Order: sequence, then structure tokens, then C-alpha cells
Amino acid sequence: MSDNFPLSLHHLTALDATPAQLVELARDNGCAHVCLFTYVPEAARAAFPMVMPEDVSALKAVMDKCGVTACNLEVFPLDGTDDTAGFASALETGAALGATRATAHIHEIADEEEAIARFAAFCNLAGEHGIIAGLEFNAFSAVNDIESAARIVRGAGRGNGQLVCDALHLFRNGGSVEAVAAQADIIGYAQFCDGPMERDRAEWWREAVGTRELPGRGEFPLGALAGVLRAGTVIEVEVPRKAEIKEGVPAADRVRAAVAAVKSVLP
Repeated sequence: MSDNFPLSLHHLTALDATPAQLVELARDNGCAHVCLFTYVPEAARAAFPMVMPEDVSALKAVMDKCGVTACNLEVFPLDGTDDTAGFASALETGAALGATRATAHIHEIADEEEAIARFAAFCNLAGEHGIIAGLEFNAFSAVNDIESAARIVRGAGRGNGQLVCDALHLFRNGGSVEAVAAQADIIGYAQFCDGPMERDRAEWWREAVGTRELPGRGEFPLGALAGVLRAGTVIEVEVPRKAEIKEGVPAADRVRAAVAAVKSVLP
């Protein structure tokens, strides 16, 4: 495994772990960072272990003890009715934990110009907290391909705006390693998992949130993908496997397998 890519453990990989337990799992498996949920839309909050402002002190103590930092905060939906106060509180919570990045999705846009304006505004808000804004493209938002997302990031013209590249959404939406190479200068972090190159559209959501494959066991060219990323690009281990939770596989075992699998595909 190359040392060029710091690893971050995404909370989706172990949703049954508390944020503090996630930090300990990251430490135990050589991950420098974690991805935490500090903002979740009201309708989905029961499904994700969200870090609240009152959790900061105790969680930060665990992070300091483990030598693990917060990399990415999720997830900020830019849909035209943005919860600015809620976003600001979530960013403040993340900043207090030392987070450096936050992921946004864009929904319900009239055109690309509107998307650029929304992302620029989110960059401005994140910048007030010293945080880099990352735009993630995916099939469940209004921005589903890397080229469109890159145009929005570049069009926003903000120094703290970056692109998020999730391998699942990249390949599932017709992207390629070559497309990543063309945008590598603005990719701040990439999320690794594996799967088949094609899957019935009806299964996409279930796959994204709960049935991803371990890197090296699917068809995604992850080694080639890593090979075109800039040195120092953070790679998040995002391999949710809900079936294994139901089977009683401990979080420690699932995380160990996921991190080892990601390491195995890095050049």
C-alpha cells in the first residue's frame, strides 16, 4: 500500500458504532481520520448517529487520545430551502472537532447557474468555519456525473471548493478513470468501495447505503483510480454492509476487513 493516501473511516461503514467507537476503530485500523454526521435532514435522522453540539467535548477527548481527527462532515443538502442555521450549527460542531471538509449534495435546480450559486453560497458558509466544501455527485441528486460537478465547483470560483469522488457513484453513473484524471486537481477526497459495473437501477439506493462490496471483490478499477489521484488525497473507507450487521458480525471485524481491502487496492 502507498503512503500517499491518508485513510478516513466513513461512519456508513459502521453505523452501529457510536462516534466515539468509530474513532477507536479508526485508530485500531490505521486510519488517520473519520467521517462524521453533524447534519442529517430531519426525515432521515433516526437512521444516522449524528454528532450534536453537546457531544463535542467528550468526543474531542476521545479523538485526542486516539490521535484521530475529523476529516469529512456529512451531509448538507442544497435544495433551495437550505437550513442555514442548522448548517451553521453543524459546521461549528465539526470545526470544534477539527474537521476540515464538509460534503454537500445539490437538489431541485432549474439550471447549472443556480447550482453554481448554491454551491458558492455553501462554500462561503463553510469558509466562515475554516472548512472546505466538497460537492458530491450521485444518482440521487440533481448533479449525477463528475463533469457536471466539476463545472459547478470551478464555476463557483471559491478557494475552499472541492470535488468529492465516490467510486460507486462515479462508475455507476458512467464515469471513468480518465474523467477523474481530468479533474484530479480539484478532488479533495475520494470514497472507496467496490461493486459490479452495472446493476439494476431499482437496487441503486439499497446498494449505496447498505450493500457495497469490499474493494477488490467487484469490478471497479480502484487501483487505476487511485493512480490518477494527487498524492495526499484523502481516501475514505465507505463500505456499508448492513447484511453483516444483521448476521451479528461485529463492527470491529467489518471495519478491519474494509480497511484491509482498501489498502490492498492502493498502488
